[in-house]
This record gives sequence, C-alpha cells and structure tokens, in this order.
Amino acid sequence: MLADLICDKQFPLDGVCRSIAPHDPTGLAGPLVERLVGPIALFVVLYLLGRLARRLVDRTLRRTTTDRQIRTLVHNVMTVVTYVIAALSALVVAGVNVAVLLTVAGLGTVAIGLALQDILRNILAGIWLLLEHPFRLGDDITVLDQSGVVQNVTLRTTTLRTADGRLSVLPNLTAFSNPVINSTSFNLRQYAVDVRLPQDTDLVTALRAGRRVLEDDEEIARKPPPGVIPQLSGEAVVLHCTFWLDQSSQDPDAITAALAERLWQAALGPQPRPSSGT
Repeated sequence: MLADLICDKQFPLDGVCRSIAPHDPTGLAGPLVERLVGPIALFVVLYLLGRLARRLVDRTLRRTTTDRQIRTLVHNVMTVVTYVIAALSALVVAGVNVAVLLTVAGLGTVAIGLALQDILRNILAGIWLLLEHPFRLGDDITVLDQSGVVQNVTLRTTTLRTADGRLSVLPNLTAFSNPVINSTSFNLRQYAVDVRLPQDTDLVTALRAGRRVLEDDEEIARKPPPGVIPQLSGEAVVLHCTFWLDQSSQDPDAITAALAERLWQAALGPQPRPSSGT
C-alpha cells in the first residue's frame, strides 16, 4: 500500500509533495506529508478557530443577562461541534470519500447509540435540565437521598456539595426523572419552633403570649401569617410555632434562636420575685 503512494494534485499540499520527491529516494516522504500534514494542520486550525469562537461567545454572554446554565450549555455544545467539524474536515482533506464517511458515520451512530444509550440519555437529560431550569447553580436541592448545593451541571452529570463538605455526583437522568426539592427557589420559607410548657402553665395565656411575640417581630413575614398550635407530647403540652422568613436577606438561624428564647419567656409568664428573708 505504501509503495502505491504518489503525489496527487487533488491534495492541497501537492506542491510540497513534488518539491520533496526529488530529494527522497524512498518516494514516501512527499506523499505522507501531503496526506498527513494537511489534515492535521486543518484539524489544528479549525480547533483553534472553534476555541476562539467559543471564548468570544462566552465573553459576549457574560456581558448579557443570559443565565449561567445557558452559558454552560452553549459552551459544551460549541465544544462538541468544534471537535466534530474539525475531525470531519480533516478526514475529507485526507481523501476519505464523503459518501462513505456519511455512511460509516450513520452506522457508527446507530452502534454507538445502542452501546452507549445510558450516556446519551444522560446527555439529553442534561441539555433539558439546562434549558428548563428546575434548579440553578448555587441552589440547595434534594434528589432522592442526596442533598446539597448545586456546583455544576455538565452534559452528563450534576454535582452537589453536601452539607458535610463532600461531593455528590448525580447522573442527569436521575435529576431529570425523579422529584427535585429546591429549598432556595423561593425567598420566603417556613420555619418552626417548639416550646414545651411546664405542667402548671395556663394554656390560654401561653397561646396569647406566643402569638403576641410572633406578631410583634418585624423580621417575620406578615403573609402567610405566623401560627401557634398546641400539641400533646406525652404528658406535656408543646406550642408548635410556625412563621415565614425571607431567607435571602436574613439569618434564619439567628432569628429562630432569638424567637425561641422570647417564646419560652413569654409562655412562662411573669415569674414571682423571690422574697428576701428577714
């Protein structure tokens, strides 16, 4: 096969091949350069052009209000398209028949689709997640038994940072086909505080005092309104106090801790001062 290689005018580097031929006793260097250097050079050029175009598009999208996930999708798609175009163009320049190339590509696509159907399903699910926006980067979500903050959404996987600092990698199909609980989708979120009452506490007075504490707190949202419900816990009575906070602008932990202390003091009522001995 190598002995049959000769300079061919259909290749762009035919002139280079003919200039090398007189100085190459084997007669192979020129045809090899003609058939290999051209496709490789074209692949590199198209790859660099695609990379430059990808950077320009990324920079342009960052200056707009385009969602970060859409930017990620565009970046990933442009990367795949760049490799495909560069590889196909290099093969065409190398002399591969386009019709044969398309036929092989079609058969290869079917074979790859059957062999890698799970990967392809995850890729399609990832594209849909990036377009549909059930969650965004930085959201706190729960999928099945996995909870964490979304770090990245690629074409195949979704990565979460768990509460204890570990990395959880979910196939996109898992996040696509199962219920997703997004804890940061809305600013208002309900919180609760339970106050256990002593057995000798007047329940009506405790209920009124608890409602007064919640209604007087300016950091609690008025709609939906806070609520106080008495519940039995064994032989004791517990005040179950619910309220809504804007988690985007407030510290829920600090407010909940302060409310718990005020609710406990209000539920106990005024305590008699200890009498001084005479």
